[in-house]
Amino acid sequence: MGDLHLLFDFTGVPAHEWRLFAVMLLGLFTCVGIAELLRKTTSLSGNTTRKVVHILVGMFVFFVPIVFTSPVPGILMSLLFIGINYMSVRFRFLKGMDDTTRETYGTVYFPLAFLLLIIFFWESYPVIISTSILILGIADAAAAFVGEESRNPRTFNLSGARKSIQGSSAMFLASFVVTMGCLVFYPFDLAGEALIGDTSTLFIIALAFVVAAVTTVVEALAARGLDNLFIPLSASIILFVGLEGAGIIEMQLFIGFFFAVVIGIASLRAGFLAPDGAAATFLMAVIIFGIGGWQWTLPMLTFFILSSIISRMKNRRKEAVEQLFEKSHRRDMGQVAANGGLASIFVIFEFIWPDPIWYVAYLGAIAAATADTWGTEFGVSFSSGVRDIVTFRKVPRGTSGGISFIGTIAGVAAGVVIAVSGFAWYHHAIEIIPSSYAIIGLVAGAGVAGSLFDSYLGATIQAIYKCRVCGVVTERKHHCETDTHKLKGQAWLTNDYVNFACTVMGSMAAIVLYLLHL
Repeated sequence: MGDLHLLFDFTGVPAHEWRLFAVMLLGLFTCVGIAELLRKTTSLSGNTTRKVVHILVGMFVFFVPIVFTSPVPGILMSLLFIGINYMSVRFRFLKGMDDTTRETYGTVYFPLAFLLLIIFFWESYPVIISTSILILGIADAAAAFVGEESRNPRTFNLSGARKSIQGSSAMFLASFVVTMGCLVFYPFDLAGEALIGDTSTLFIIALAFVVAAVTTVVEALAARGLDNLFIPLSASIILFVGLEGAGIIEMQLFIGFFFAVVIGIASLRAGFLAPDGAAATFLMAVIIFGIGGWQWTLPMLTFFILSSIISRMKNRRKEAVEQLFEKSHRRDMGQVAANGGLASIFVIFEFIWPDPIWYVAYLGAIAAATADTWGTEFGVSFSSGVRDIVTFRKVPRGTSGGISFIGTIAGVAAGVVIAVSGFAWYHHAIEIIPSSYAIIGLVAGAGVAGSLFDSYLGATIQAIYKCRVCGVVTERKHHCETDTHKLKGQAWLTNDYVNFACTVMGSMAAIVLYLLHL
């Protein structure tokens, strides 16, 4: 991340750059005006003109890191259009660049993404800013155009937004070409002498391939305009890892990419994951396997494989209460993100700011997710005495907030298993961590703390519903083909949010115990 003082140093902007700033603003407003004119004077739809703006703006801001020496003009552009676009979405006064079929904040996410890219990469890798934005401007628009114009589109739906194979193919191809072009021809020395001069063309091709694959999956998963935020951010992460780690982890990144493909496909075919869950797992695996390496991969694989197998266990007790749970054993995108999203962030933190504490926090998050899964599965399947974690009164098996002796023991065992899965790393860092065995207890304890916090949220503020037809109490908003009636809790606090909070608590507990241990 750049120095905040330099990022907002207005005095460091040369006079001619302020004039250039005014010209670029005029150009951006002209793009919006062209879209409005096309919408009013032609038969083009609002969605088509919106994509025209997408392309033109992407090409305009591509040049910001090239023509400006100071980040201030780019930051001001971003902030200005965040405000204008937000007001436009709310009051619908720029229909030529807004989605006319539904209300989304995609036009707001576009300048927000640009702002974040400037903050993180202006001083180190301006090529990342330009490349990521151009991918969004051209490749995302190409996916929409091709998908909409295909006569016989082969559609799929991963997250509520219908996509097509043809559109995703266009997204991949355009992203690959844009990335290749930027890495080879970008005028900055960082992308020229430092990168091309020291790295093979094969590396550039491979990096562009990984960027294209990741952004294509992100585009397929994103809905309600969020692709405008996550496409450039995901591209920037892969580019940063590739450029910063060139010659260090480049083979690891590419091996991790193919390993992620195998894991995603195999898990989908085995029934462990729903299609959107497989896509989300691929993205998470690219980060964990490709950036972190084996020491980070083994604990996540241990959680994923063992928990998936345990979740597939069938018995009469479990089958009797499955209707109480919000989701099935086939993990979807929300479950994957809830259980592994925070862990993936710790991998990125370790890459940027190396410190043993991130690995401890990583293990704590995974241990919490594992302890919660095992505790639920074994508690439901084998326990006869389940009690509410707050009142300690007996409750039926499967009740949110219920705990049992067997479930708690299973949670402890899960934490120990995850801690042991990272055991090799403890010996590698023995000069930093005085006792490997103490860390195993630390991680196991953090896992149990996270799972108990999950139960507490389930008993207090998680949304619980009652079926209007059969009367069953459940986590589901729909049961017996009808809407359920909310009994208690916050409607927004679904099981996925509770699971995410579980991993947050597990990582926090691990960090605190680790610092106390030192």
